[in-house]
Formats: sequence, C-alpha cells, structure tokens
Amino acid sequence: MLLPLLVLAQTLSSPNYQVENPTFDLGGESSSSANYTSVDSISAEDGDSSNSTNYKSFLGFIRPAFPAVPGTPTLTNTGGELYSSLDFVIATGGNQSDTNYAIAISPDDFVTTYYIQTDDTLGLTEAWQTYTGWGGASGERVVGLGSSTTYKIKVKARLGPDSEAAFSNTANAATSSPSITITFFGISSGTSVAGETTTVTTTTNTIPFGSLIVDTPAIAAHKVRVSTNATGGYTTTLQSDGELRTATQQIDSVSATNASPAAWPGGISSGKFGYHTTDAVLCTGSTNRFSSNDTYAALTSTPEEVACNTTNVTNEETSVVYKLQIGSLQSTGNYQNILTYITTAKY
Repeated sequence: MLLPLLVLAQTLSSPNYQVENPTFDLGGESSSSANYTSVDSISAEDGDSSNSTNYKSFLGFIRPAFPAVPGTPTLTNTGGELYSSLDFVIATGGNQSDTNYAIAISPDDFVTTYYIQTDDTLGLTEAWQTYTGWGGASGERVVGLGSSTTYKIKVKARLGPDSEAAFSNTANAATSSPSITITFFGISSGTSVAGETTTVTTTTNTIPFGSLIVDTPAIAAHKVRVSTNATGGYTTTLQSDGELRTATQQIDSVSATNASPAAWPGGISSGKFGYHTTDAVLCTGSTNRFSSNDTYAALTSTPEEVACNTTNVTNEETSVVYKLQIGSLQSTGNYQNILTYITTAKY
C-alpha cells in the first residue's frame, strides 16, 4: 500500500481536546519560516506557546522542542577575597543558542532557595536569560551574599514555558570574611619623602623633634600601609587635639587647610607646623590637591583625609610628612600635642 506524501485531515476533537488542522508528513527538515508558535491545548495544558527562531517538524504532529539538562556550572571566590559576592559561569549542556536558563542559589543546601536575577542580585522568583545573557564563557558576579558562607548554585533550562528541563548538578564556593589590615611605620632620619629629607627619626607612636634651630625646618614622617578586601575601599584621616603647646605658649599651625593646602610660608618670626600627604589622588574635594610636594595644611581637631582608595587594596602605602619651623620670637619650652590616625574600610 502506498502512503501519500501529504495528508490533510479535518479538525480532530473530543470532549477533552481539540487538534486544529493536523498535518502528517515526512518531517525532520528545517523550516523556512523565521519563527513559529506551537500552542499546547490538550487536556489541562495552559495554552501558552513555545517558540524558537529555528525548528524541525518531525513525522506526525508538530511538537515543542525540549531542552537538555544544563551542564554543571562553576562558582568561584575569585582571588579568595570576595566577602559579599561570587563569580559564576553556567554550562549549556549542548542546548541551542536561544535556550533560556534560570539559576538557583542557596546558603543552606536548598532548604532556602533564591534565584539570581538579571541584575545579578538575589530574588525569590526565577529569572530567565540565554547563555549570552548570563555572561557567556566569562560569566558574571552575583552580589548581595552573606560573608563567611558556603553557597550552592544549580541551573535549569527551558524553550518556552512548557518545555523546562531538570536542574543541573550543583557547584559550590564560600565567601570570605571582611578584612582590613593597617600597619603604621616610623621613618628614619635622612629618608627622602615627597621632596623633603627627614631630620628626625620617628617611631610608630612618637615624633621626637627634640631641640629646634631657629629658622631651620625640622622634617619628620610616618608611613601607613593598608590592605582590605572592602569593595568600597578605605579612607585614612588625621587629626590633632590642638596646637603644639606648653601650659602657656603654642606654636601655630600654617594657615592653609586640607581642602586647599599651600606652599610652606616664608618669613616665620614665631613658629609654624603643618603636614603633607603623599597620596596624590584623594577621594573628596579637589582630589589632586596634595599632588605637588610643597603643599602643607594645618592639623585640626576635625578628621581630615590623608589617604584613600575607592576599591580593595593590597599593601597600599601612604606617607605623611610633618614640617616644623620656629623663628626668633618663639618662646622656649617643651611643646606637645596628640595626633590620631583613623582608617575606615567601606564595605
């Protein structure tokens, strides 16, 4: 018996379903259409459509494409310093390019399940994107995670809302703890710093200027080293509890400010004290205000920025130079004050 190459039939129906315009042919060939829609309408199906930019019609009724289970994704704490984020790359499992994927993530082996959203934050609902949408082979970075926590991710695929594959195997990685390390150094006499040569050896907690010579500047310095994994970086500030002073006398600070430092003044008849930072790019105000070596500011009781960065750093060093000069009218005495450094990370 010979079968015709094409058979057209009338609408098939029963009390439970209806198939409109069924077609039987050899099938298995790529369509010439730019797109198609297959509407599910059998039994309790919801009637949503599945679609693709390319499909094959197999022998019998047209049926929706069904995706493969994705491959195992990767989840990484890049550099071992990520405390609120992790990097991921999904694997397609051989699915076609217009397949969409949703990524589940959990801090407790999926007792609690979140989904990575298209902006890489966490949400409670599935977010679907193609492999390219999820960053392709480079992947993306999920944010908003808890520190010191192990997370697992798994991926599922779909081609239309009625053709969803099972989840992939899981991958896991742990976030780190937030960290900051601050090391304070004294600097020896005879060291060149920011165009000056120090004449005083400092320790981590003293600046012993000793006896001063009239009209001869005394130069001292400290160094601050900072390491932090804070994504917002850090800021180091400097302040004093007042002018260099005795019970009855004081040495005035220079008139320039941290916001607008100036060259060291000339014609000093009594005394002047000021500081300079080697951080040439600060984070507030005129960021390059200390970029020239001969720029000094007054110490005040308000914390003033002397070092900063807007991202995580490793062993970033900044030196602060102190300059003190007295004139013939400055009274003799043992002058003192207290300087305070504060370094704050921005997590």
